[in-house]
Amino acid sequence: MGLFKQRRPRGFQHQYLYADERKDVLKNVEERAKRELGVADDKGKSSHEDRIRGAFLNATKYARRRSERRLSGGFILSTGVILLLIVLLVVVWKFLLYFN
Repeated sequence: MGLFKQRRPRGFQHQYLYADERKDVLKNVEERAKRELGVADDKGKSSHEDRIRGAFLNATKYARRRSERRLSGGFILSTGVILLLIVLLVVVWKFLLYFN
């Protein structure tokens, strides 16, 4: 009877439709050989990170404009600087009211 001995479910096996496993294996073998010979560089990792960062920056107008301003050397006011200016203006205003 199957009351006390239940079957385990079959494991999930996903086969990719559009991936070439042979190409991936060959690429890994080439990278390993280059690393062993000392020819490999870390250019692949940095270009991948830059591509991802660029995709996120170009996704929104706000982030794109801010990065363009930063690269062009534009002055970006932070909230701390703005608050400091407001406090300074209030102090000057109170000072002028007190002495007039």
